[in-house]
Amino acid sequence: VYRVNWLKAKARWRRWEEELTLTRHEMRWTISWFHHQKSQWLRRSMEAMKSGHQAYGHRQVLLWQMFAEDAEDKFKDHML
Repeated sequence: VYRVNWLKAKARWRRWEEELTLTRHEMRWTISWFHHQKSQWLRRSMEAMKSGHQAYGHRQVLLWQMFAEDAEDKFKDHML
């Protein structure tokens, strides 16, 4: 009985470690996604012909930059 419980606990521990590793990678992926979106909007704003489109693109660049900075700040002690 004790051995079975120990094996179950060990399996739970390994699943928890795997989940923690995946979550830490997802933090990095999230920040990368925010930087990618910022780059895409920067490109779009540079290619825009109308000033309104450029302004909207610039606002999106600032928004995605803010998301990236906020995520980096919140995840900094937890990422791999």
